Amino acid sequence: MIESIGAKAVLPQDRLVVPVAPTSQTANAAARPTETAAKQLELSALAFDFGKAAPVDEKRVEAVKRAVRNGTYPITPETIADRMLALKLYWSPTK
Repeated sequence: MIESIGAKAVLPQDRLVVPVAPTSQTANAAARPTETAAKQLELSALAFDFGKAAPVDEKRVEAVKRAVRNGTYPITPETIADRMLALKLYWSPTK
């Protein structure tokens, strides 16, 4: 038999009735965080803390600043040009 397209009458025996927990039990369960919820909160707080500041190697930054100030930082124009072209053309430069 082919069913027609359109609205179809719903009979009472077609409905599924599911028991619902009383609201007092639900409120008590919501007040106590489960272990999983506590871990999720902890991870969320940790992710938020990571997002506050970029990961920076302070020692490396200071070493580069000192080398630039002293004039001992190695600058090779060929490498700079290669990297600029690679960036412009979406290449992956080899080291």
